Amino acid sequence: MAATNIILGYGETLTHPFKLDRGSGDKKYPYQIAEQRESLGKQLGRLLEGQQSQPAIVKPRGESVAKFTLHPAFLAKTHHPNGLLKASGLRCVGSRSAYVVPRKVASTRQKSGESLFTAALYVAGPDEAFRRLTDMLFSTKIAQTHQKAFCRFELMQLFAASDKNFVDEGTLNQPTLEVVLHASAQDDDIVKAFARYAESLGGVADIARALNVSGLTFVPVRLPAAKAHGLSAFQFVRAVRVMPSLRIGGREMRTSSIAAPALPALSAIDTSLKVAVFDGGIGHSDLSAWVQETVMPGAESTSAAYLHHGNGVTSSVLFGPIDEAAKTFPRPYANVHHYRCISPALATPDGIPDADLYDVLKHIDNVLKREQPEFVNLSIGPYMPMNDDEVHPWTALIDSHLASGKTFAAVAVGNDGEKEWPESRVQPPSDMVNALAVGACDVTASGWDRAPYSSHGPGRSPGMVKPDGVGFGGSEKQPFVVYNALTGQYAHTSGTSFSSPATLRTAIGVKVSLNSPLSLLAVRALMSHHATRPKAMLMSHVGHGRFPQSVDEVLTCDDNEVRVIYQGTLQAGQNLRALIPFPTLPLNGRVTLRATLCFASHTDPEHAVNYTRAGLTVMLRPKKSQKKTVTFFSSSKMYTSELEARMDDQKWETTLKHEQRFNVVSSGCKLIQAAIEN
Repeated sequence: MAATNIILGYGETLTHPFKLDRGSGDKKYPYQIAEQRESLGKQLGRLLEGQQSQPAIVKPRGESVAKFTLHPAFLAKTHHPNGLLKASGLRCVGSRSAYVVPRKVASTRQKSGESLFTAALYVAGPDEAFRRLTDMLFSTKIAQTHQKAFCRFELMQLFAASDKNFVDEGTLNQPTLEVVLHASAQDDDIVKAFARYAESLGGVADIARALNVSGLTFVPVRLPAAKAHGLSAFQFVRAVRVMPSLRIGGREMRTSSIAAPALPALSAIDTSLKVAVFDGGIGHSDLSAWVQETVMPGAESTSAAYLHHGNGVTSSVLFGPIDEAAKTFPRPYANVHHYRCISPALATPDGIPDADLYDVLKHIDNVLKREQPEFVNLSIGPYMPMNDDEVHPWTALIDSHLASGKTFAAVAVGNDGEKEWPESRVQPPSDMVNALAVGACDVTASGWDRAPYSSHGPGRSPGMVKPDGVGFGGSEKQPFVVYNALTGQYAHTSGTSFSSPATLRTAIGVKVSLNSPLSLLAVRALMSHHATRPKAMLMSHVGHGRFPQSVDEVLTCDDNEVRVIYQGTLQAGQNLRALIPFPTLPLNGRVTLRATLCFASHTDPEHAVNYTRAGLTVMLRPKKSQKKTVTFFSSSKMYTSELEARMDDQKWETTLKHEQRFNVVSSGCKLIQAAIEN
């Protein structure tokens, strides 16, 4: 019988720091320095020849950017050859995932001749620094540490213009491009040099509206897409792609024949929480008991479609999917601050709709900085599938605000799931690692499935599990019902635009319903922990499964089940042991241990292959009397076979979930030990 069993908090009192023995043998190197002198020497010769042939206009500061590919055995951040680069006068400005067939493999786990996952480093510096690197390679007096660093490389090549051009033939008629530069906030001279170069090609780089995130600068450029290859010749260009439009999700909205009851007279349960919705606006005061609307600059004019969408999203946060048979509305958990940030009028003066991407993002950035809301919903974003190698500015900028773990963000993944891959892939900014990416399922009953329109994954690594899960989003079989205050009626609709705020409402309810201090990271962990997925359903389609549809699904459990919440801060380099409470009563059958760990991490958008700065390694000691540990969250346990798993047991993922069964005689589960690292 299900009971309202209390979730046990303060599990962190069962934890204590410990010293971890990290002793291991010497790293096995596939190449010797003599081999590298022959192979890399030829490559560096061709690289220098290509760099010297480039005109000065594409080389700001007289510098070039090259692509150095690591051997797959040295993908980990700790193996990156920063010391060697610094000694030669070079610097790493970014990285991207890559596949390479190494000349030799480093372990028996790798097959000779197999294409393996690795990292390509983008290395910048003047020609003399690359010549110095060549001299160091052939020097007999080179330090042992630098010799080893050379032996970690597989390739040293030009960063060719063709590697940067992501404009396909079907978009050659587009007049606006988005260019990604390897340039931080301190590299204004590089951005200005690029603007002069774009002008020489007949284009206009709008650097006044450029966005800088960490080591990248995103610049809108007015230039026909057919000339994108010319822009790619600029040395500090990382990527050139067509400027996407802004998506405002949600599908057809139809008026219901059932009249809505009167709105509730009660205030929200918790009026202290800050809940922000960025969308198409409200346009009336009927919901003013719980909703405040702010019209952001540029969004003063609007349309019926934008207001319908904004009202539907806000209704979903306040009331969730509405039961038309109910005689009253459910009481809102919290008030909502709705920011009308999009408008049909948001376009450049000649009608090119790219201002909505940059200007809207800047407005969102300002609100997140100033207001620091606890809960955020985004059912808008760039209309494009996410890319493995490049992080979009919407993803990078908003993710940086969520890195503190003090904001819970739900993001709709998009409604292109019925298109061919990769157009059906999740859309930015739902690929953030610090947010909950929400897809849609078709019905509320137990026989649910992914709604066909719901965009799906897998995501990039880290962040392979995208969507994180699904919520009810409506279908022809069972529409999603919202309250449309513009008409005073219910409306039938569907889309991830509504499954996302409805899922956010449940998360808010969990926070509001528990009196004990519950961090927003703990709320995010509880939402993923209680997501359920049938084994036959692809994780790449539904993530961890269907999120709990009500607060009761989180707060109630069977009598033979207990849930413990551990909260705390684990600094980089720290190790922690966490005891698992276990009953002393005689038990029959088997014991199931399910664990979900969730942490927030700062990110490096210029290093897409190592996007998160922190990773978590978790080991389980199954038997109290033995020191033997096993890996609990390994890639083979976390992911189904259709997903491609990165190395290092997915420790760079910010949400880890696994379930394992034990025999009673061997289930004296003692502890989980965790170590976090940069």
